[in-house]
Amino acid sequence: MIENASLDELVSELKTIIKEVIESCDLSSPNESGRLLTRTEASELLNVSFVTLNKWNKQGVLPAFSVGTRVYYKWEDVQDSMKRVA
Repeated sequence: MIENASLDELVSELKTIIKEVIESCDLSSPNESGRLLTRTEASELLNVSFVTLNKWNKQGVLPAFSVGTRVYYKWEDVQDSMKRVA
C-alpha cells in the first residue's frame, strides 16, 4: 500500500495516525506523580500566596526547584504538604 502511495497520500495518512495517537494519550491529564506545577498552580492548589510558598521553600516545608528563571514544585510534594496540613 505505502509503496504505491503518493507523497501527499503518505503525509495525509501520517497526520491521521499522529492525531489518533495524540487523542488516545489523554495529554490533558498527565501522570500526576511526575507532574510539575508552576508557582501559580501550586499557590492556587494550596490557597496561599507566592510569599508563603517562598517562605515554605526556605523552611523546607515545600521544596521547590528552578529551571532557568522559573520555579517549579513537584505534584507529589504539593500533595504531601496538603496532607500534613489537613
